[in-house]
Amino acid sequence: MKQRGKTLRRATHLLVVLPFVAMAPSLGEAADSPKPAQQPASQPAAVTDPNVLTLDEAVLTALANHPNLKAARERIAVQAAVLGQEMAAYFPTINFNNEYITSQAHDALLPARPSESRASESYSSEARISYTIYNFGKREGAVQAARETLNATGHNYKAVVDGVILGAKQSYYVVLGLQADVKVKEESVKNRELLVKQARGFYEVGTRAKIDVARAEANFYIAQADLIQAQNLVNVSWAELKKALGLRELAERPLVEEVIMTTIPYTLEQAREIAYANRPELKSFDAQRKAQDQTIAAARRGHLPDILFDAAYGRSHDSDETQRLGGVNRHVNTFPLLPAWAVGLRVSIPIFDGFRTTNRVEETLRTYYVITAQEEAQRQQVALDVERAYPTLENLQKRIKANEAAAAAAKENLDLADGRYQVGVGSIIEVTDAQTLYTDAQTTYVRSLYEYKIADAQLVWAMGQ
Repeated sequence: MKQRGKTLRRATHLLVVLPFVAMAPSLGEAADSPKPAQQPASQPAAVTDPNVLTLDEAVLTALANHPNLKAARERIAVQAAVLGQEMAAYFPTINFNNEYITSQAHDALLPARPSESRASESYSSEARISYTIYNFGKREGAVQAARETLNATGHNYKAVVDGVILGAKQSYYVVLGLQADVKVKEESVKNRELLVKQARGFYEVGTRAKIDVARAEANFYIAQADLIQAQNLVNVSWAELKKALGLRELAERPLVEEVIMTTIPYTLEQAREIAYANRPELKSFDAQRKAQDQTIAAARRGHLPDILFDAAYGRSHDSDETQRLGGVNRHVNTFPLLPAWAVGLRVSIPIFDGFRTTNRVEETLRTYYVITAQEEAQRQQVALDVERAYPTLENLQKRIKANEAAAAAAKENLDLADGRYQVGVGSIIEVTDAQTLYTDAQTTYVRSLYEYKIADAQLVWAMGQ
């Protein structure tokens, strides 16, 4: 399990933006490894086998390819750009303007005499610098709000990472469980086919009635139908695994995972407190509250003045002198352009803006209340996640042991029923009932094994580990 944690921590290099990814190890030390009455899944293979899809490889594939993670990384980049926009307030703005204007006006007293009109031209080329010297914390508040929002976006990214890991693990274990169920069904088909042959043989020699053959065949065909359904569920679950890994295509390969029961080193109360401290959703809401605090402060400072510095340097010329040359009015003295500069200090004092600032403050306050309410709802959801996963894991630990014992007893019952039938003292009903009981017990046991693995993954996720 430690090696798995190291392997998954290397996945952070694939994620580029934030070093949030770390797959948690198992919740405790190995307690005991239940052995099924008949091995339901394939034996673990070497992780270097390229023909086997291990859990670590599946998780790393999901982290590298899942579109939800790609979208979450882009949201971080978007918010980083927003922070950069707010940081721009610390720098001056520089504009370079070039302008040309030409105009012509007629004498109002002699509108019908265009020869008395006045024409003018204006050329200018100017560089202008503007800088906010001080605005009583509006700039600082906006920057800090954007920084805290970026922090919240990072925690949201971690929440997506955790969800992708959980989804990959759940889908992986679902496939394993269904494949193990197929093996149980295949064994059932073989056993019932053998019983059909035995019943026919007994019928042919006259020691058994035709009804034995009919009942054995009915059970055999039911087992075949159950096997077909189980195989179809495996195909569907593989498609779901493919989606959980963020892939369009995934060639089917054997899956391996050793089912080991572990002790839980925490009480329910400790697990809940760990979740409160670790869950990225709660950390995100904490950062959102801090960001909104800064937004409220900046909105309230909207009533305060701004102190700005302006400077400009350029060349320009205005000319409205005309001279009659060759029967055409021509401008004179247009060039050279004359230099000009200006330096100024402005104080902008807001007097009345139609209550815009007042309503802006009200908006930010109400948004803060929304965030606090959502945070409390998320805190309750985190508690529910832990309180749902913890007892489920405890319950499955007990159920696995009981189901293992039930499968062993059902196997013994089947062996006894088979023996009684072969020596002629047992009935076909006794054998078919024993076969059904054994198949059901094996199925229940196998499912509980992989339900346990899923519950273990869910508890790790619920605790934010």
